[in-house]
Amino acid sequence: MTKQLSAHARSDETSSEIGRLEPLSGDALAVALNSVDWSEGPCDGLGRIMARRDVDLATALCVFFRGAPERFNYLPKPHVPDGYRAVARHLDNICLRINSGFYLPQPDGRLGCRDTLDRWLDYQRADRQEGRCGRWVLDEAVLMPLFDSAWYRAPRSHHRERDEPSLWHAILGSLRDLRGPRAFMRLRK
Repeated sequence: MTKQLSAHARSDETSSEIGRLEPLSGDALAVALNSVDWSEGPCDGLGRIMARRDVDLATALCVFFRGAPERFNYLPKPHVPDGYRAVARHLDNICLRINSGFYLPQPDGRLGCRDTLDRWLDYQRADRQEGRCGRWVLDEAVLMPLFDSAWYRAPRSHHRERDEPSLWHAILGSLRDLRGPRAFMRLRK
């Protein structure tokens, strides 16, 4: 009974902490989310916050690992203990959003859970070689921007010189030449 009250009190503290995070954005939100321990109980507001577009990929990964997914990674869904099903659902949702590209990488963002992510990906590769698969498999192609700084492109103004026409102008220029009633006849030839 004491354990249940303790867990319930911890859940209420985490939920009120999540409520204080809702007005935050950017770096302040990332720092605050990285300190929330939601691994033992469901967080009512965490789903809403993690569904926001201003949460970046590195922060989403850190929040995912704060939920301690390794505990349930090889358990079938029905075998997850009742008290942890909400936590597993949060992990499901975060993983789905990560793999779908919902969370965008920040060019100057830091990955605070790099060691944990590297270990997770190593286990994933070992599982693949052994023909196994965990519940949460992170798509390495989606995570590539976090590892390869060359993946980020220079701002658009640095891509081409001012006098060099863009692809869009080249396409529209050829369409402009097709004016007039005989334009389609020229296309057939």
